[in-house]
This record gives sequence, C-alpha cells and structure tokens, in this order.
Amino acid sequence: MAGLKLRISNDGLRREVISNGELPPLFFEITPRDNASAPAFDGGDFALIAMLPIAMHQMVDLHAEFELDSTLLDGLDHYQEVWHSWRPDIYKKKIQITSDSESYRANAGQVTKRALVAFSSGVDSTFTLSRHAHNEAGRAVRDVATAVMVHGFDMPLDEADGFETMARHGSAICRDLGVDLVTVRTNWRRLVANWEMTFGAGLASVLHQFSLQHNLALIATEESYQNCFPVWGNSFWSDRFFSSSKLKIESDGGAFDRIERARYIGRYRSLIPHLHVCWAGPRTGKNCGVCPKCILTKLNFVAAGVPEPWPFPQPLTTGLISEMPLKTRWQRQFLELILTKMEAQPSADPQIVAAVRRRLGVEQPQKDRKFSPAVLKSALWSSFTRKKG
Repeated sequence: MAGLKLRISNDGLRREVISNGELPPLFFEITPRDNASAPAFDGGDFALIAMLPIAMHQMVDLHAEFELDSTLLDGLDHYQEVWHSWRPDIYKKKIQITSDSESYRANAGQVTKRALVAFSSGVDSTFTLSRHAHNEAGRAVRDVATAVMVHGFDMPLDEADGFETMARHGSAICRDLGVDLVTVRTNWRRLVANWEMTFGAGLASVLHQFSLQHNLALIATEESYQNCFPVWGNSFWSDRFFSSSKLKIESDGGAFDRIERARYIGRYRSLIPHLHVCWAGPRTGKNCGVCPKCILTKLNFVAAGVPEPWPFPQPLTTGLISEMPLKTRWQRQFLELILTKMEAQPSADPQIVAAVRRRLGVEQPQKDRKFSPAVLKSALWSSFTRKKG
C-alpha cells in the first residue's frame, strides 16, 4: 500500500504529492495571471484524484495521510468500477482507498458561490467560457470567475516559451470576458499510462485545488452528445464521479457539436485571433495551420459560415485538404460530419466542398449517399475504442 503525503510550499503555490516509494512523485505549480487571486489550499482531495489512475494501473492500494471528502470517495469507488470494466488494460485493478479521516461539507453545493472552467483557449473551452460569461446558457448558466490553463497537458513541460505564448492568448480571451486566468504547471501527464483515457482525472485534480473559493467546476465536452465516444478520458458519463461535497464537477456544452460552437464563437470576433487548437504541429503556442486539427478547425468555420480572418497563418486551400492525413477513424468521421454541414451551407466555397468529397472518396452530395455519418459512427464504434486507446 502506498501512503500519500502532501508537501505544500509556504505561499501555497507549489503542491507535491509523495509516497513511500511505491508511486512516482507528483507536483503542481500555480501561477495567477493579470492580478488574479491565488487559490488557497483546501485539503488533499486533488491528490487522491491525481494518483488514482496511476495506482490502478500499477495495482497499488492507497492510504491518504490526510483528510478526504466522503462524497468524493463514494464517487471514486464508482469511477473505479466503470473504468476497470471499460479498460482493464489501463485501469488494471479496483484498488482499496483508506485515509486518516473523512469529512463532509454539509450543504456546500446548495448555494453557488463561484464557478471555474478548465480552459485551453481551444474552440470547446472558449465556447463554454464565453456562453457562461455572456449569460447565454439558460438555466445551466454559472457564475464563472476563473479559468484554469494547464502546462504539461497539451503543451509539454519542456516547451516553456510555447506555453507562455498560449497563455498570453488565453489571457486576452479571459480579459475580454471578464474572467481571471490562473495557470498550473504539473508533471502529471508524464506519470500516467494512457493520456487519452485518463486526462479527465488530471483536469479534475487541478480543478479541485480551487475548491475553497469555488464550489462548481466546468469541463467542456470534446464533442456533442450525438457525436461523442463515451469511452474517453473526458466524458459526461464519468466526470461527475470527481465531484465532492466541496466542489461539483459538471460537463458542459454537449448539446452543441463543434460546428455549432464555432458558429457561436463567430459572434464574438475579438475571441477568434486568440484561439489555440493546434497540438500536432510545432509546440510554439501558435496554430501551424497545416496539421489535421488545424485543417478540421478551418473546415468547421466554413461549415459554420464564419468568414475569415481565422487564427491561422494561411488560408484554407484545396491542396491542404487533399494532403490532409486521415490517420484515425475519429478524423474521418468528423470530416464526414463537416461535409454534411458544408453541403447545407450556402456560403461554402464549392471548390472546398468538392475537395472534401474527393478526400473522403465521395463524389455525390450527402442527400444522395446511402450511409449517414450516424450510421458510419455506429459501424466504427467498437473498433475505434480499441484502436484509440
């Protein structure tokens, strides 16, 4: 059994999780931006969430030498059952969790004080941040006060300059929306066995470090409910298991696909130059414009009817589309979805639409094709989950 201990710096901005040698050491370094308030330390729930996927993979039971929230322990027990069932190759064992003591903050979730958002300045998290800041989420609207950007997740730890560029763009979006930005540097991604199937836990562990000043946290869904893949590290199916009596975790935006999110952001043109979507190109903090993610985002803007300029160094061309790699079923599926929306978009360039058809090996419009994207998705689902992980 690994005994987890916390080591907190005097200013509270560096937080380490150490054990008796059974598990690797973990750290988080917090930097408030633009005069934002620093999050005060509020216990070790974050440490348990962060270490859980690592311990399950290494089949090591955990004992926290600090107090844990009983609501969180209940949720993580369910989380273990779900993920051990879904991906026993990654989550190899449902482990035992004990602690020195348990607590419950009664009625903490009944009155919303403030909310925070996991933020990368990408389309999904910018959509979530913007629609809440503009009070355009209906009954689901939350009083978002803070956005949290992580260095060490999409942007590697050794790319400090690239992260600073990304953070500057994130700061511009947050200033525009009247929200504080805090960045967190961590080695968590280096310690997990499979990033794509575990990163929801990493996000939740970061968000829980803000629980003293916030009692609700939003994680943007990566796609809509209609198009999503449930077995994925960040999922509305399982993110709720990270909630505690101190901090409720909510998934956001699942009623909207990425094209609809791009259309919404297009209403607020000042946000568009600061979007960062590129993770496959050079880690400069800027969008390369030529990787599959950048090209798909350009196509999302076309399908959404959002005119240029976009946050890329070059325009969308038929050549970029014809040369775009389709390495995963995910990329092909969403290119199919984009084509469907572009064919219904009067402003879409016919040459761009034709280039997408050729890239997919499809010559006739969607209405004349036998298989819809939904049928394609259903046919590919089982093989996708195996290949993606």
